[in-house]
Amino acid sequence: MNKILFISGDGVDGSNNKWPFYYKYFDTFIKNYSLTKELKLMVNQCEILNFSYSLRHPEFILKLESLKIIGSTRIRLILIQIINFIIKEIIIRKIKRNNYDLIIFSDNLFFLNKTLIKNIIEFSTSKSVLFSGVSPKYYLPQSHKECLPYFDNTFISEYGNEIEWRDLGAQNVHVLPLSAGNINTYQKIVKKYNKREKYDIVFIGRLDGEYNDYRLIILDFLISNGVDINIWTWHNSEEFLHKYPLVKKQISGSAYGTDMYRIYAQSKIVLNMHNPTVWSGSSLSTAQSGGNMRLFEVPVTKTLQIADKCPRDWFKDGDEIVLFKDNKDLLDKVSYYLHNDKERLRIAHNGYKRLLKEHTYEHRMKKFLNIVQG
Repeated sequence: MNKILFISGDGVDGSNNKWPFYYKYFDTFIKNYSLTKELKLMVNQCEILNFSYSLRHPEFILKLESLKIIGSTRIRLILIQIINFIIKEIIIRKIKRNNYDLIIFSDNLFFLNKTLIKNIIEFSTSKSVLFSGVSPKYYLPQSHKECLPYFDNTFISEYGNEIEWRDLGAQNVHVLPLSAGNINTYQKIVKKYNKREKYDIVFIGRLDGEYNDYRLIILDFLISNGVDINIWTWHNSEEFLHKYPLVKKQISGSAYGTDMYRIYAQSKIVLNMHNPTVWSGSSLSTAQSGGNMRLFEVPVTKTLQIADKCPRDWFKDGDEIVLFKDNKDLLDKVSYYLHNDKERLRIAHNGYKRLLKEHTYEHRMKKFLNIVQG
């Protein structure tokens, strides 16, 4: 594998802009930054084509729509078609000028559609790959579902979603968690703060949309039972907090990147909650196997993680991570590990060692390349 083109819609503004609407790099705190960084070390050339996520819904048009200006919705839809056409032309021309061995599509692919992927196949011999961590049945737009049969390989994070992908026509589906631990990026933060335990237990994550009922109910239960949990979330969660005044009082603001890792490193316990398949209001009845980025971010900081789920072959429950099955079980385990420092530190350290052994971005991309080259 000599030459790779990595395409995404995770673009952010900065000094390295080639054009105003696409960028040659990623924010250092997102998954695609670490994936491409490792690929650049493993292959002769890995180029990035990274379009601005703000192009998905241009801000000035959204403002017009919010004001209910007549025709604004129609203007937005036409503008999106134009933007997607321009992005398609940029991708096609770049591929025509280069002889890539592999083309990877990863995250926030608002511009992806069947016309684009079929055009690539028509004039290129490059293999095409899709990276995705969502349930295609519930979260993949129809325009993306139509593309699935045209990718040579599809890499997903959830074992439970494999049948869904195949049913939609995806070829050569591989379960490979694309998230991992970024040891080098955060080592200085961890070393500086790891011995300064400032918080007993923390939660950092979204409390809006699909997450709000599940996560807010659990947080409210813990606080109602005397657990002093510090919470960081993002501003869009505000409208969901009015029913949970106890939770609202515990919110310290938002935390991202360096701040997030600093907080984790200063904590005794980090609570990690996924979006479940079925939530009964007090217990996690069923959940898809797999996990979020937190599963790998927390062990980097050598802090104990208590989570609602984790595949057994990623981290071992009771030895490298602690899993809970319902609210009462969570409350009991929080109390136990806050009062048993030796056991808490043992599990946290074991989670860190397992991360170093199997769950870095280097591990992920080596396995990925072995599969596509095999």
